[in-house]
Amino acid sequence: MGANRKEGSEKNWNTGLSTAANVVVKFTGGCIFAFLVWYALKYTWYVLPEGREIPVEIEDSVRKNVLSAGLALLFVTVLLFSERKISERAQRLVSGISALAAVLWIGGLSFWWVNSAVRVPNGDCAFVYGGASYFLEGKFSFLEGTGGYCSMYPHQLGLIALTELLFLVVGTYHFQAFQLMCVLFAMGIVFAGYLVLREITVSMSAAVFYSVLISGCLPLAFYTGWVYGDIPSVFFAVMAVWMLLRYQRSRRWGWLAGMVFMVTMAMLNRKNTMILVVALCLTVLVSMLRKRDFKLFFATFLCILIPWISYMGIYKMYEIRSGYEHFPGIPTVTWIDMGLHEVDGVCGWYDNSAKELFYAAGQDAELTEILSKQRIAERWQELSDNPSDAVQFFKRKVLSQWNTPLYQSLYFGTMYEEEDIPDPDSLVSKIGKEYYTTVRSFCDRLQFVVYFGMLCYFLIGIRKNSDILQNVTAVTVIGGFLFSIMWEAKARYILPYYIFMFPYAAIGYLQLAQTIIALLGRKSCFLRKGRI
Repeated sequence: MGANRKEGSEKNWNTGLSTAANVVVKFTGGCIFAFLVWYALKYTWYVLPEGREIPVEIEDSVRKNVLSAGLALLFVTVLLFSERKISERAQRLVSGISALAAVLWIGGLSFWWVNSAVRVPNGDCAFVYGGASYFLEGKFSFLEGTGGYCSMYPHQLGLIALTELLFLVVGTYHFQAFQLMCVLFAMGIVFAGYLVLREITVSMSAAVFYSVLISGCLPLAFYTGWVYGDIPSVFFAVMAVWMLLRYQRSRRWGWLAGMVFMVTMAMLNRKNTMILVVALCLTVLVSMLRKRDFKLFFATFLCILIPWISYMGIYKMYEIRSGYEHFPGIPTVTWIDMGLHEVDGVCGWYDNSAKELFYAAGQDAELTEILSKQRIAERWQELSDNPSDAVQFFKRKVLSQWNTPLYQSLYFGTMYEEEDIPDPDSLVSKIGKEYYTTVRSFCDRLQFVVYFGMLCYFLIGIRKNSDILQNVTAVTVIGGFLFSIMWEAKARYILPYYIFMFPYAAIGYLQLAQTIIALLGRKSCFLRKGRI
């Protein structure tokens, strides 16, 4: 009797903690998206395709944003009524056709984009694809000393190693192959998001609406010409989430093995995927309160261990191949330092200060870290002494990243070599010039629709007894928002979180429409009773 009472008490305690976790996610996500929706309603930011990387804020159209969200809700409502009149088989068929159409549309648009102009890699992209080519030819200058690119930024070696594998097949310096691969990954992202959605809800309305929404995600297509790990890492991340949800249904080891593989690949492409891993760890720990699933716990541990081992192995491989010692690189804290400073009215954006501080410290990583921490302490003191300035700084920093509907996709997608500039009369050229405002306006409306859908999801979709694992991507978005407050700023960094939102935004509108229909139904019933 006493043992049963103790067991029941422990179960109630664990259930209470699980409920509290859902409440925290609901409240935190709700506050974040209430903030984003409010400012996206009235303002927007952009970075011009050419020139300096300076985000600019302008007033937005409240009327157009409200109308866009209203039309989205009306569309979902019409879909809901239509859904009730057709068979389940027909619903599945419509859902599948809509997803296929979205995949083909994004694929066609992306393929046209990467073939419409020659976008030679520059900046970090050039070092990644150039490094992979050099390494295959036995040239390892990027690893030389403390000043070599890969010595300063060793986290890039994961992506370089994967690019080497690609170039083993297609040949060195063939960056177009990387771009075509990104086209396939973009198509995969659309389909993977659909798979995630179908694990959460079988509603035809949500599936069709998701397909329509994601078809308008122009930054996804525009970034396929970017020879970097952004698009591949998003694909692997979304696939990892789908495999987690599939495991929840089947309890088969294979899905967990797939999840670990996908997380590892996402991490090797972009180390910032660590935020997804943290979200996975937190949600799994909460899930363990209700059900002791040690298979899932072990797989989550492997999602931390295997990427770490992979990076260590890659570092050692390049040490052996090049003969150069591996260096830890510029300290991570310098990017936090950069993210806390304002330069020329730009709050926390990349300003090359990390590299400059590293060189000023004689390429001494330990001294660089000490100097950077001193700068952070001084900046914190400055912000603490001026609270109103601190609020404005962080508000502008966050909004310049999260309220930029193109996410710098045209800024990075229109960097051409002088001899490769497209014809001024071509559509691709006009998208970055005459049609830029139109494209930005369209993406602006879509962003508001998606953000409002996410707000609805947090406020309506997450309940006290919700399965926390279902919300691992939503928790990742929260983590990404908090991370962006402190880290070096770039609108490009927010694109993965934006893409993560689409399935949940569709569910948010679905649940809002269902709530309104239910309320109107009760009111209609009440009025009929009042007339009797």
